[in-house]
Amino acid sequence: MSKPPPKREKAFVSGEGFSYLGRNYRLKINTGDYQSVRLIQGRLAITLPDDIDHKIYARKGLISWYKRQAEKKIREKVERYAHIVGVETGVIRIKSFKSRWGSCTPYGDLEFNWVIMMAPNRVVDYVVIHELCHLIQMDHSPQFWREVERVMPDYLEHKEWLKVNGHKLVI
Repeated sequence: MSKPPPKREKAFVSGEGFSYLGRNYRLKINTGDYQSVRLIQGRLAITLPDDIDHKIYARKGLISWYKRQAEKKIREKVERYAHIVGVETGVIRIKSFKSRWGSCTPYGDLEFNWVIMMAPNRVVDYVVIHELCHLIQMDHSPQFWREVERVMPDYLEHKEWLKVNGHKLVI
């Protein structure tokens, strides 16, 4: 199997594209008093003072924005799918993981990697459903995959998307 292409370093300049729920949005850096990242008119806009390193602060601002979006959107998805899966959840946390998209404990606590917010919306749904199904079956046995398929019949498509494209979700 061929090695994936090297990750392209982001420059964090106006006009550069960043993915959110699978759609590409251009970064717009304005100068002035600091204002956190907002999605406005199809652009990810941030206002930064002129006298600071824009690359460092734009990156920090974007990460903070992605984490806020993950807190909101993933909680909504957990609420939506938990009753369909037939489970109750504990604490939901948004974290940074090096090599996983989510995890769960036998107590119902769920943790999700904020980077997943760059993936298409249905892929995020898949990750949420995957973790919720672990509350029924803690391994990756055929029974576990049947539970995932019961809730998301096309899960294989989204699982494959992550396998092929997950390494590209970087900031």
